[in-house]
Formats: sequence, structure tokens, C-alpha cells
Amino acid sequence: MVRMQKTVSDSKLIDLINKKRLLETFFELLKIKSPSRDEKQIADYVSDILRSLGLTVIKDDAGKKIGSNAGNIIALLESNCENGATRTQPLFFGAHLDTVSVNGEIKPEIRDKKIVNKNKNCILGGDDKAAIAAIIEAIRTIKDFKIKTGNIYLIFTIAEEVGLLGSKNMNLKPLKAKYGFVFDGDGDIGKIFNQAPFHNAIDITIIGKAAHAGISPQKGINAIQVASHAISKMKLGRIEPGTTCNIGTIEGGVATNIIPEKVQIKAEARSLQEERLKELTGRIINDFETCAKENGAKARFKVQREYDGFKIPENELPIIMAKNVFKKLKVKSKILSTVGGSDVNILNSKGKMAINLSAGMENVHSSKEYVKIAELEKLTALILELCAYDLEKTIK
Repeated sequence: MVRMQKTVSDSKLIDLINKKRLLETFFELLKIKSPSRDEKQIADYVSDILRSLGLTVIKDDAGKKIGSNAGNIIALLESNCENGATRTQPLFFGAHLDTVSVNGEIKPEIRDKKIVNKNKNCILGGDDKAAIAAIIEAIRTIKDFKIKTGNIYLIFTIAEEVGLLGSKNMNLKPLKAKYGFVFDGDGDIGKIFNQAPFHNAIDITIIGKAAHAGISPQKGINAIQVASHAISKMKLGRIEPGTTCNIGTIEGGVATNIIPEKVQIKAEARSLQEERLKELTGRIINDFETCAKENGAKARFKVQREYDGFKIPENELPIIMAKNVFKKLKVKSKILSTVGGSDVNILNSKGKMAINLSAGMENVHSSKEYVKIAELEKLTALILELCAYDLEKTIK
């Protein structure tokens, strides 16, 4: 039996959460290593729990397309509302199954009311397993107390950390809901990310001319030097609010006694404004083309759109719902833009309307990662309240 505790919020559902069970689930999830493209064990774990709760669970074939040993999960909790209830409008909730690379064992423990990895040389994996644990506990609570909801879809994606590959290759036909929430933002509960960037990947190849570095260096064209000249002219990092640029990798050369003939550069540009991204991408290409021409080299380019940006107006249903639930939970909310990408970018580009919400994760992708117990509990309450949200009152 759940022990009822007093709370300062106006939510009655928050007291129904089994906090001990929530932590146990989170710890079990953390112990399962699930780096990108190796998500089978955690996908099976999550699927088994959802099926045991009576949900319909589908796994797609996205893994086969991207070299993963698992597919995305789409699960359905069917409505238990009376016929004709407005709240039966379907909603979806999402998180990703994978983590960044795991170097060592994950040994979760509680320290100073935070969940950390006892192994100080390894990530915790709270990104995004805090959200998975919270979603599972919310569904369990709905089942335990027969809480009224509409159709609730759950999506758990693979390979998010390596370019949103799971959501890019996800079959959305079984997802019969337009509006949704993904829980993949860092920081305390209360952040509403309603805008995210357009992102271009830019592959650049500089072709010079090989020659002996000692006997006849004057006959060569040093591709590394050409690339260096171009990079030195570029402004990198935060170009302006909402726009960034980065040179990520440079590969080239064969040996110290050979003038390097070819250099390959991988760069990226992001902007909240699509036209600004187009201008920045064009400037990067122009800088390399100009330097190559001035030095007798050639430059080749490949530009690929990694994902489209989005901006959800504040008067749209997902934001209205989130703000109202935060108010009910007595949690201060804030609407923000981000220059980071997430599955939300892909879902919105595929015709859904979703926002990204913070999930209580701190110092993600590092050995100093942690999740506050209080924030994990708030996240679960947030999801539970969204599941049980009375849409009729909002629409009126």
C-alpha cells in the first residue's frame, strides 16, 4: 500500500506515486548498459514491463536500417474514459533508450539526495533513463489507482545520441496522436523548450598536390595549410544568440616527408533561423573555396541537413498543458529556446507537435552526471498529471 504524504502542491496524484518503486526501476535501468546501437537489453526490459502492465507494444525495424541490435518502441495505453469524453484525445510521451559511450561499470548510489555513479570514471546514464523510469512509474500508478486517461502512446527511441537516427527512421503510422511531450532536457523540472535549431553537417575536402617534403616541397600544395588558412578566417563557437558553428574533425596527410595532398574536415552549423543557417553555410563554403583557389588547390563540399528546426507558439496545446500542470505542481516554469537538437526536431518535422521538457538531469555525458531524487519524483508527477489532464477544460 502506498504511504500517503502531505505535499505543498495542488496535485492529488503526486501522493499516489510509489517513490521506492520509482527509485528501484531507475537503478535497474541505469545498470543496463545501452550505448547507441546496442539497446537490445534495455529495449527488452522496457517492453516486458509495458506488456506486463497490459499495454500493446510494437518494435519497428529501424535498428536494421542503422546498424542497431534493437528497434524503436511504440506502446499504447488504451483509454479508460467514458465514451465522448473530450480528454480522450490521444497524447504521446517520449524518451530515448540509448546513452553516449559507457567506459566502465555503472554503479548507481544515493549521495546527498542525488543519484550518482559510484564509479567516478563513467557516466551515470540518467540521460535519458530518468525519463524512462518516470514514464514507467506514471503508467504503473495509473494502473494501480485506475486513473482516467485518454489513449496514451509511449515512444522510446534508439540511437538518439548519434544523430537522432532512431526517430529519423521511425515508423510513425502506429502513433495515432498529434500532440506530445519528450523529456530530454537538462536541469530542474520546469523548463519548456519550444524552439530548437536547424542543423547542417558540412563535409569539406581540400585537394592539394603531393611532393617530397625535403627534396621538392616547392612542387607540392599543402592541403593542411590551405585548410588552416580558411579556418583561421572563420568565426567559430557562438556566432550570435541562436547560431553556432564548429569544426569538429580534421584528417589528412600520410607522413612527415610528404606534402599532404588531401585533408578532410567535418564541420557543422546550427541556427534557430533557417535563413541564417543558409547564410552561414554559404560563408563557410566561400571561405574554403577562396583559400583553395588562392593556393592552387581544390575544394569539394557535401552539405547535409541533419534536422529541421521548430518553434511551437505559446498558445498551442502542449505548452498550455505543460504550464498548467507546472502551476498545479507549484513548479516555476520557463519557456526557452535551445541550440541543441533532440527527437522533438524529427517528430515535429514529421507532422507531430511536440515540446521538449527538462528531465532533472545534470552534467550529462560526463562522469559528474547526477539526478536529484526530488526532481525525479517531480518528473514522474508531471507525466502523471499530463496523462490525466482534462483536455475539455483547456479546449473550452
